[in-house]
Amino acid sequence: MQVSEEFEACRKQAFALALRLLNNPDDALEVVQSSIEKGLNHPGAPALDHAEFKPWLFTVVRNKSIDILRHQQRVRKVEHEDYHSHAPVINEPDKKLQQFQLKESIEQSLDALKMEQKEIILLRDYHNFSYADIAKILGIANGSVMSRLHRARMSLRKILIKKGFSLGGHNE
Repeated sequence: MQVSEEFEACRKQAFALALRLLNNPDDALEVVQSSIEKGLNHPGAPALDHAEFKPWLFTVVRNKSIDILRHQQRVRKVEHEDYHSHAPVINEPDKKLQQFQLKESIEQSLDALKMEQKEIILLRDYHNFSYADIAKILGIANGSVMSRLHRARMSLRKILIKKGFSLGGHNE
Protein backbone atom coordinates (compact mmCIF):
# COMPACT_ATOMS: atom_id res chain seq x y z
CA MET A 1 0.00 0.00 0.00
CA GLN A 2 1.41 3.39 -0.99
CA VAL A 3 1.60 6.36 1.35
CA SER A 4 -1.30 8.08 -0.43
CA GLU A 5 -3.47 4.96 -0.08
CA GLU A 6 -2.54 4.65 3.60
CA PHE A 7 -3.28 8.33 4.13
CA GLU A 8 -6.66 8.00 2.38
CA ALA A 9 -7.56 5.00 4.56
CA CYS A 10 -6.51 6.96 7.65
CA ARG A 11 -8.59 9.96 6.53
CA LYS A 12 -11.67 7.77 6.03
CA GLN A 13 -11.25 6.20 9.45
CA ALA A 14 -10.81 9.62 11.06
CA PHE A 15 -13.99 10.77 9.33
CA ALA A 16 -15.85 7.69 10.62
CA LEU A 17 -14.73 8.50 14.18
CA ALA A 18 -15.73 12.15 13.89
CA LEU A 19 -19.07 11.17 12.38
CA ARG A 20 -19.79 8.72 15.21
CA LEU A 21 -18.88 11.33 17.81
CA LEU A 22 -20.72 14.25 16.19
CA ASN A 23 -23.61 12.56 14.36
CA ASN A 24 -23.31 15.19 11.65
CA PRO A 25 -21.45 14.58 8.37
CA ASP A 26 -20.79 18.27 7.68
CA ASP A 27 -19.25 18.81 11.11
CA ALA A 28 -17.28 15.57 10.80
CA LEU A 29 -15.88 16.59 7.41
CA GLU A 30 -14.92 20.01 8.75
CA VAL A 31 -13.19 18.44 11.76
CA VAL A 32 -11.20 16.02 9.61
CA GLN A 33 -10.20 18.66 7.07
CA SER A 34 -9.04 21.11 9.72
CA SER A 35 -7.22 18.30 11.58
CA ILE A 36 -5.36 17.25 8.43
CA GLU A 37 -4.53 20.88 7.68
CA LYS A 38 -3.14 21.19 11.20
CA GLY A 39 -1.12 18.00 10.62
CA LEU A 40 0.39 19.39 7.46
CA ASN A 41 1.21 22.79 8.94
CA HIS A 42 2.03 22.04 12.59
CA PRO A 43 5.79 21.77 13.17
CA GLY A 44 5.29 19.19 15.96
CA ALA A 45 3.09 16.86 13.93
CA PRO A 46 4.55 13.54 12.79
CA ALA A 47 5.17 13.07 9.08
CA LEU A 48 2.27 11.58 7.09
CA ASP A 49 4.21 8.35 6.52
CA HIS A 50 5.29 8.00 10.16
CA ALA A 51 3.60 5.38 12.39
CA GLU A 52 2.73 8.09 14.93
CA PHE A 53 0.71 10.16 12.45
CA LYS A 54 -2.52 8.15 12.74
CA PRO A 55 -2.75 8.30 16.56
CA TRP A 56 -1.79 11.98 16.41
CA LEU A 57 -4.51 12.70 13.82
CA PHE A 58 -7.15 10.79 15.81
CA THR A 59 -6.20 12.80 18.92
CA VAL A 60 -6.73 16.05 17.02
CA VAL A 61 -10.00 14.79 15.48
CA ARG A 62 -11.24 13.71 18.91
CA ASN A 63 -10.34 17.03 20.53
CA LYS A 64 -11.91 19.08 17.75
CA SER A 65 -15.04 16.91 17.91
CA ILE A 66 -15.32 17.48 21.65
CA ASP A 67 -14.91 21.23 21.11
CA ILE A 68 -17.82 21.20 18.64
CA LEU A 69 -20.00 19.16 21.01
CA ARG A 70 -19.28 21.57 23.84
CA HIS A 71 -20.18 24.50 21.60
CA GLN A 72 -23.40 22.80 20.51
CA GLN A 73 -24.35 22.13 24.12
CA ARG A 74 -23.82 25.78 24.97
CA VAL A 75 -26.13 26.93 22.19
CA ARG A 76 -28.44 23.89 22.57
CA LYS A 77 -28.17 23.03 18.91
CA VAL A 78 -27.45 19.30 18.70
CA GLU A 79 -28.30 17.58 15.44
CA HIS A 80 -28.71 13.81 15.15
CA GLU A 81 -28.27 11.94 11.91
CA ASP A 82 -28.20 8.20 11.60
CA TYR A 83 -24.92 6.57 10.66
CA HIS A 84 -24.65 2.94 9.72
CA SER A 85 -21.50 0.90 9.82
CA HIS A 86 -21.09 -2.03 7.50
CA ALA A 87 -22.44 -5.32 8.82
CA PRO A 88 -21.41 -8.72 7.51
CA VAL A 89 -23.65 -10.18 4.82
CA ILE A 90 -25.94 -12.98 5.99
CA ASN A 91 -28.20 -14.90 3.63
CA GLU A 92 -30.86 -16.20 6.02
CA PRO A 93 -33.68 -13.61 6.34
CA ASP A 94 -34.30 -14.26 10.05
CA LYS A 95 -30.62 -13.94 10.89
CA LYS A 96 -30.35 -10.83 8.72
CA LEU A 97 -33.23 -9.22 10.57
CA GLN A 98 -31.81 -10.19 13.95
CA GLN A 99 -28.36 -8.88 13.02
CA PHE A 100 -29.86 -5.65 11.67
CA GLN A 101 -31.86 -5.14 14.87
CA LEU A 102 -28.80 -5.78 17.02
CA LYS A 103 -26.65 -3.45 14.91
CA GLU A 104 -29.27 -0.70 15.11
CA SER A 105 -29.63 -1.20 18.83
CA ILE A 106 -25.84 -1.07 19.32
CA GLU A 107 -25.68 2.15 17.29
CA GLN A 108 -28.42 3.74 19.40
CA SER A 109 -26.94 2.40 22.62
CA LEU A 110 -23.50 3.81 21.77
CA ASP A 111 -25.11 7.22 21.46
CA ALA A 112 -26.63 6.76 24.94
CA LEU A 113 -23.21 6.24 26.54
CA LYS A 114 -21.14 8.98 28.12
CA MET A 115 -18.67 10.50 25.66
CA GLU A 116 -15.69 8.89 27.46
CA GLN A 117 -17.29 5.46 27.14
CA LYS A 118 -18.42 5.95 23.56
CA GLU A 119 -15.04 7.12 22.28
CA ILE A 120 -13.02 4.35 23.91
CA ILE A 121 -15.32 1.69 22.39
CA LEU A 122 -15.13 3.37 18.99
CA LEU A 123 -11.33 3.62 19.08
CA ARG A 124 -10.84 -0.01 20.12
CA ASP A 125 -13.72 -1.94 18.56
CA TYR A 126 -14.45 0.13 15.44
CA HIS A 127 -10.97 1.43 14.61
CA ASN A 128 -8.82 -1.37 16.14
CA PHE A 129 -6.35 0.94 17.87
CA SER A 130 -3.91 -0.69 20.29
CA TYR A 131 -4.25 0.09 23.99
CA ALA A 132 -1.06 2.17 23.77
CA ASP A 133 -2.46 4.24 20.89
CA ILE A 134 -5.78 4.70 22.71
CA ALA A 135 -3.88 5.95 25.76
CA LYS A 136 -2.08 8.51 23.56
CA ILE A 137 -5.26 9.61 21.79
CA LEU A 138 -7.25 10.01 25.02
CA GLY A 139 -4.32 11.37 27.03
CA ILE A 140 -4.64 8.73 29.77
CA ALA A 141 -2.29 6.22 31.34
CA ASN A 142 -1.80 2.93 29.50
CA GLY A 143 -3.12 1.04 32.51
CA SER A 144 -6.38 2.96 32.47
CA VAL A 145 -7.36 1.88 28.97
CA MET A 146 -8.36 -1.69 29.81
CA SER A 147 -10.39 -0.77 32.88
CA ARG A 148 -12.19 2.10 31.10
CA LEU A 149 -12.87 -0.09 28.09
CA HIS A 150 -14.27 -2.83 30.32
CA ARG A 151 -16.56 -0.40 32.15
CA ALA A 152 -17.71 1.10 28.85
CA ARG A 153 -18.50 -2.31 27.41
CA MET A 154 -20.40 -3.27 30.58
CA SER A 155 -22.44 -0.06 30.32
CA LEU A 156 -23.21 -0.81 26.67
CA ARG A 157 -24.16 -4.36 27.62
CA LYS A 158 -26.57 -3.13 30.33
CA ILE A 159 -28.28 -0.82 27.86
CA LEU A 160 -28.65 -3.64 25.33
CA ILE A 161 -30.04 -6.02 27.96
CA LYS A 162 -32.60 -3.36 28.98
CA LYS A 163 -33.64 -3.23 25.34
CA GLY A 164 -34.32 -6.97 25.47
CA PHE A 165 -31.25 -8.41 23.79
CA SER A 166 -29.94 -11.65 25.22
CA LEU A 167 -26.18 -11.38 25.03
CA GLY A 168 -25.20 -14.59 26.76
CA GLY A 169 -22.60 -14.74 29.45
CA HIS A 170 -23.22 -13.75 33.04
CA ASN A 171 -25.11 -11.07 34.97
CA GLU A 172 -28.17 -10.96 32.76
